[in-house]
Amino acid sequence: MISNQLFIEFKSELLKIKDKKKLEEAYYERLLKCLKSGQLKTFDLLFNTSVDFDIFIDVKRIPNRFEIISKLLLNCTEKISNGYQTSALGEIIDILRFCNKFSLLEKKITELEKVILNNLMQEKANKLFLENLHDLFGKTSNSFVLFIYKKMLGDLYDYFTNSQISYFPNRDGLMYFIKNIFLDQYSIYGLSVRYLSPIENFLNVFFKKFQENPDKEFIEFDIIYKYRTFYYDLEEEREHNEKKKHLVSPQNILMNKNNILDKKNYNFYNLSMVLLGGLGPQGLGFTYSTPKGEVIEICSDQKETKAIIIKYKQYLRRKFLAKLSKELTSLGIRKEVKMRINNYLSEVLNPRDLIKYTDKDSILKKIKMFLDDEFQHSDKSSLEKIIKKISNAIKLILREIKLKDQFKTRMDLVAKSEIKSEDIAKLTSLRGKSHYDVLRERIFFQYLVDWLYKIYSNEKLMNKNKELK
Repeated sequence: MISNQLFIEFKSELLKIKDKKKLEEAYYERLLKCLKSGQLKTFDLLFNTSVDFDIFIDVKRIPNRFEIISKLLLNCTEKISNGYQTSALGEIIDILRFCNKFSLLEKKITELEKVILNNLMQEKANKLFLENLHDLFGKTSNSFVLFIYKKMLGDLYDYFTNSQISYFPNRDGLMYFIKNIFLDQYSIYGLSVRYLSPIENFLNVFFKKFQENPDKEFIEFDIIYKYRTFYYDLEEEREHNEKKKHLVSPQNILMNKNNILDKKNYNFYNLSMVLLGGLGPQGLGFTYSTPKGEVIEICSDQKETKAIIIKYKQYLRRKFLAKLSKELTSLGIRKEVKMRINNYLSEVLNPRDLIKYTDKDSILKKIKMFLDDEFQHSDKSSLEKIIKKISNAIKLILREIKLKDQFKTRMDLVAKSEIKSEDIAKLTSLRGKSHYDVLRERIFFQYLVDWLYKIYSNEKLMNKNKELK
């Protein structure tokens, strides 16, 4: 049952209850039912409608909420481990975001938990994690952070050490895979993601090629990458090589080199476009640096780049209208006619509507009508020149932009400070999820995986020491 239908059903039932105390009890029962079944949208609708019933919702009155939330998160983990459904990584983020929105994880923190929190926040290595939490979830409470670091992490550890996962013959193989391979190559939101190399490796190759071609606006070069693959049946890790051809704007790298190398800087910088050997359907992709000093490739195709196309078309439109206004003034066109032309073009060349190239003729016809009266007693050649210039500009604004051209456009806009290199990941999206979403969520899971493996290694060492005694 979809959320709206369930909400309508619940609301109808609640409207029949006249006793205030019974109404409150019924309200909490239905909120609990939504939470247990994972109907988070229905919970949201029901929670926000409580004001219509004159009820103040205290989430602490929802029984067993911590256990229920833990179960929802573990259900996602089970999907990932049993069927490698990495889309469930996004579901985990959605559940946590939901919990933070409604303060469902609030509780009284013990003295021991305060010490754990303080140690977590004081460690310099965790500064990036805290920035990442704020980026993903907005303002978070100590209870929320503690839940992730203690309860959620503990649940994950118990799950992976106690569950039988058929793909792995032993626990060491499973934990090794989780730590070293799982987040190196996966798919989410219809996007393929792959770790390529440390950022230093990429920059070393770039600067070598740049010294050979210091005056080029764009340079191309190949890098051979080694990928780790775990073959479960052989219980061993193998490596295979793959070559990728990168297209790079030297100016972008030179402008952002220090920030790219700064592992205290929480940003993801666009590095290159992969022309051959990429993850996308045409063998294409985009690469980004991460605050952890990595080069990550995310697949791309022509359909993904609507946001950057719009940004570029807005840029072209502004340039065109400013230039056209000056030319009309130089020809002595009256102010009111200029305003009519400018207003019309501003409206019809709205890039958000992604006007088709075939609309060009109808736009030109309308412009010609504006100008015919103005030039009826003048030299018709001036009118033809203006129409030709407008036609050429419209062709440029409405034309289809190939992916390679889009990348070059991005780099031109970065060079002109129209956009920032670290914002490009936010402008490249597929079905509402951007490359930026993928990159920041991956950072979050990297921390969980690192901590998980640390717990496992420490416990393994303790057990080994016990055996030696």
